[in-house]
Amino acid sequence: MNSTAIGIGVLAVLVAVFLLKRVKVGGSFPPHEFAYGAPLKSCEAIPGQIETFLSLTALDPTATRIETFVDTRSEKNLKPLISYISSLGAPELEALISALKAVDQISDQKEKAVELVKTLLPYKQLLDDESSQDRAIIFVMYGVKQPVSLSPEERAEIGSLVKQFDTAKQSAAFDSGKCPTDYLGGNINIYPLALGNTNWHNFVDLGSANDAPVLEIRFMGLTGIFRYLLSQMTQRTGDSFKHLDGNSI
Repeated sequence: MNSTAIGIGVLAVLVAVFLLKRVKVGGSFPPHEFAYGAPLKSCEAIPGQIETFLSLTALDPTATRIETFVDTRSEKNLKPLISYISSLGAPELEALISALKAVDQISDQKEKAVELVKTLLPYKQLLDDESSQDRAIIFVMYGVKQPVSLSPEERAEIGSLVKQFDTAKQSAAFDSGKCPTDYLGGNINIYPLALGNTNWHNFVDLGSANDAPVLEIRFMGLTGIFRYLLSQMTQRTGDSFKHLDGNSI
């Protein structure tokens, strides 16, 4: 194994450990870790896709939040990313730094995520460093509503999927109307150093051109819930989501 592969492997392990520590709730870990991706026509489509996903009615708007991970530093804001870009000392990135500081002041977390990508788009070529893309990751955290807060139709449809694809114990918890929060959470990953996230094409056949940007959505909870979320996205956007890594649905 060459040094580049080893480095990527170490970074993957560090990110995985960070994620597991972050999502641990009540002394237990989430049931699964899914990662699925959809190839898009262009990077310009990413903000709209993120907005569509975060607007799904099954999601709890109050659960959406941004966390930034740069090397070993993580914060619930954009400061680590701003510091990293500032450290590059590139005059052509000064306008981006100012714009990111303004985006960081947005209180609505869904709007903040969308505006972040829109702000990064004009600079994607200047920032591009695919070999280091895991050094800087924006996690757009999201959470599904408790079953009792879902519409009757959504609760019934998701409950049926959970009964079909998850354990009897997990299904009973969902049917009770209030289940552990670690059944309900996930994140969208944004990579400022490789906004198109095209590295997945080296490992997965996504049925698209190898330069097609990839929208990466992760979920840490129940299989039935994630199946429902992805099916809703496909209905709204026409995009087909393929398994990237972790568990498969």
